[in-house]
Amino acid sequence: MKIKPSRLRDIKILTAVLIVVSAYQYVTDGAVTWPTAVYHEVTSYLDRPQAGWREATDAINDAVPANTAPQDYDLWGRVVRVADGDTLSLLDKNNKQHKIRLFGIDTPERDQPFGRAASRFLASHVAGKTVGIDEIDLDNYGRSVAIVYLDNVNINLLMVKTGHAWWYRHYAGRYDDLRLAEASAKKQGLGLWTDSDPVPPWDWRRGRR
Repeated sequence: MKIKPSRLRDIKILTAVLIVVSAYQYVTDGAVTWPTAVYHEVTSYLDRPQAGWREATDAINDAVPANTAPQDYDLWGRVVRVADGDTLSLLDKNNKQHKIRLFGIDTPERDQPFGRAASRFLASHVAGKTVGIDEIDLDNYGRSVAIVYLDNVNINLLMVKTGHAWWYRHYAGRYDDLRLAEASAKKQGLGLWTDSDPVPPWDWRRGRR
């Protein structure tokens, strides 16, 4: 059976898109976790006589789970300082500095085991880079409590997923993604979970007062 040139072109473009999306997902998540829905969406487009690269790309974008980054951030800025594993400062386009407290997570204190490792990990990912901020609240210190995104990657979630932060259940008890990320890191013994009995930072702070 001979494939029409136009259809062969669509297949080549679709294959290239799939490779790029798969590579991005592997880099950001550590695995390619294509849902079955992607296969059915894409193949259904190939079976249609008018299938084109725009329709196929739309199908992939609709079917692949995104990192749930908002389209319009409350704030954009370049990270100019990482104070610790859950606090950073950024400069917006008007050169105004904002202090950001990462929402839903709590990292070990600097004088606590893994505290400095958490700071280094956060700095290695965001220092000097432009990030998007999805503001949740303001804390008592006037800091913006927010979810930080770098290239659509939820940095708050990444900190927990890699064992560099605790799920701050007192303030983010309803966020299952953080709960599941912590459970996964604990099961794999990542980061602070290499300690057989790590002390939550909120208990550490209470014990030092």
